Amino acid sequence: MSVEAILAELQELQSEGNSIYPKGIFPSQRYHPFLLYKKEDDNLFFTCSILRILQDVRFLASDAEQKSIDDVCSKAVSSYPLFRNKDGLDTYNFWQTDPSRHFPNGWFMHRFKHFQIPDDVDDTALVYQTQNADKNRVLGLREKLKSHSNFAYKKAFNPFPKYQSLKCYSTFFGKNMYIEFDVCVLSNLMGLILKHVPENELNEFDTDTLEYICSIIENNEHTSSPFYSAPNYPVIELIVYHVARLLPLLPEKWKNRIEAKVKSDIELLLLKAEGLYLTLIENSALKLGLSIPSKEKEPNEANFYFFHAGMITAFENEFAQALANWPLFHLRYTSKALNRALLIENMLLKRTLSSEEEYQ
Repeated sequence: MSVEAILAELQELQSEGNSIYPKGIFPSQRYHPFLLYKKEDDNLFFTCSILRILQDVRFLASDAEQKSIDDVCSKAVSSYPLFRNKDGLDTYNFWQTDPSRHFPNGWFMHRFKHFQIPDDVDDTALVYQTQNADKNRVLGLREKLKSHSNFAYKKAFNPFPKYQSLKCYSTFFGKNMYIEFDVCVLSNLMGLILKHVPENELNEFDTDTLEYICSIIENNEHTSSPFYSAPNYPVIELIVYHVARLLPLLPEKWKNRIEAKVKSDIELLLLKAEGLYLTLIENSALKLGLSIPSKEKEPNEANFYFFHAGMITAFENEFAQALANWPLFHLRYTSKALNRALLIENMLLKRTLSSEEEYQ
């Protein structure tokens, strides 16, 4: 298929507005890996993730393709207010907020306020990036983040003990939530901050967050313990993809620590990754100027998921944390539309390989 054809499919998938999906939102589903549970899920995350992917490679698209990308983005951005903080603050939630549509289309949890989640850093950072937020807006967010970082109101419990002294930013804004460090969430956030804040203006929260990301990679904890490195993206290929996307933005001090390691990981994963996880790694390689094997295999979407929710990660006791990485306590999230965005990213990035005729 051509980029234009996949973009047309993506436009068909984007909602025009119905009882489940607001206009502009891309469908996604949450499911349990073992139980017979699968529900439509009208979240913001997949929609703004798709926009982030498309906007990053828009410059490689033809005029007609750019028009399609712009049409998709314009329609999607119009849905963002539905997910904005319920009190009008400039942060965003995974689900609609007014009224709350947490765990939509489910049987049980959507009925209780207890299961509402606060606004989160990941969705907020993705919204800011896809809206091309200006420096003042980003600095305002960074100031707010300080009051939701490690030690601001409690100490982190669930990361690796050796990192619990770092003043990292946490995943959630709510002060009743646990402190969580997630390499992918933090990579999305620092990608936003580093676009506006030079190295000499980074604060201790920024540098501690970068220290966490780099140390996880240096110590191979993203491969030995992906769940505890990135509880919301606990797959090695997902972690490498997010860090590779951050790498070009890192100041030299940090980039020099992990660039060779990330590239080495990518080269190994290119040999063994499969399906859309291979597509993720190819995209990571191409963004960093690495060569990729020539493969004409249709990407298999089976068993691929881009986001993950741990059902007991919030419990701050050692027994719960020991069980938290068991798939029995997980929900996974998938989206055909996001899969299409990754394929578009792959095909557009391959246009940079002008010496390989099969990618023209």
